[in-house]
Amino acid sequence: MSALTGAQLGLMTGSFLSGCLLSIPLLSIPTITSPTSSPTAPILLSSWSSLYKLGAASMPPLAALTASLYGYTAYKLRSTSRTESQKKRWKLFTTAALLTLYIMPFTLIVMLPTNKALMRLNEMQIEPGPLVSNLQEVRDLVRRWNWLHIGRSLGPVVGCVVGWFGVFEYDGDVEGEEEKIEKVE
Repeated sequence: MSALTGAQLGLMTGSFLSGCLLSIPLLSIPTITSPTSSPTAPILLSSWSSLYKLGAASMPPLAALTASLYGYTAYKLRSTSRTESQKKRWKLFTTAALLTLYIMPFTLIVMLPTNKALMRLNEMQIEPGPLVSNLQEVRDLVRRWNWLHIGRSLGPVVGCVVGWFGVFEYDGDVEGEEEKIEKVE
């Protein structure tokens, strides 16, 4: 695979990852926490849990794939860089890869307490016994999780922007962009 192909695939998967990550706080969470949807605490917890499980199963592998593609591109460019412009580009792809992987440590360090609190409350709904009835407590936790998720999403979003600059080698010179990319390969 050429460096250009790796860069383009990285940008495509990074864009998809960013869109998926941002759809949760911009569309899904506001929908399930909306007072007009009249959720009960158990329904809100179940909805959050479904979103969380789907995201946990799909977003880390997609982030790893995207970071791998950016990393591959950085490696290929670094090993063949001859000009300052090419050296700058491998650094952009390295940065994009690291920013994309940002979701994993952020989740473990910053979001884990909120995740555990919501999971604990959701498990109470599954086990026999009294249901969680404090809708405001659950809504506040889900909204807190939502803001944390926005913070977590910023890494891959910024990584995608950095990857874009790497793919299109934006340095103000519009002429001969394809020639510059092809020379590296």
